[in-house]
Amino acid sequence: MINSIIKSFKKESLSQKALPIFLYLNFALISYFFIDKTIALYFHREKFLNPFFEFITFFGRSELYLVTSLLIFLIFKSQKAKIVFLSVAFSGILTDILKVIVGRYRPDMLFEKGLYGFDWFHIKYEYISFPSGHAATAFSLFVALSSFFPRYKIALFILASLIAFSRVELNAHYLSDIIVGSLIGVLSAEFILKRAKKN
Repeated sequence: MINSIIKSFKKESLSQKALPIFLYLNFALISYFFIDKTIALYFHREKFLNPFFEFITFFGRSELYLVTSLLIFLIFKSQKAKIVFLSVAFSGILTDILKVIVGRYRPDMLFEKGLYGFDWFHIKYEYISFPSGHAATAFSLFVALSSFFPRYKIALFILASLIAFSRVELNAHYLSDIIVGSLIGVLSAEFILKRAKKN
């Protein structure tokens, strides 16, 4: 199975993606050291946009798309629905594993206890900030749906970005959490799409 996963990524596609991924991860690292706390503290004080983003963040819940796409696939045998399901599920599994291993404090821990950083291997909500599951869901969905409906790519990207950003505005995550979550979502959906084309 591992060999099939490795082979599914062509060498040229890896080399093409290596630099953007490297730059993206470096941006997340810079954000962790220099930006995250500043943004979190700002939105901790300024809550005037909360009602809007509380509505938006609802659409980042993975179960909405997992249940819907699974039902559509089972009833209509839709391959598009299958790809959406697998993309969201795969990104969710990856983020959940990383959350438990990394154990990053959520912003509330900074505000209430002055804690910022990591405490490895936790399953409690307060310790699973990194990466953002909502961001991973939003961007895996964006990539999958954009491949089926390219004319709506810009609208889908804006929606995915708003969902991801809502987690920062609501102090559920830091900026670097949504950066890495978004990357996981994109790569997960691209992987599923590539596998689907080969089958």
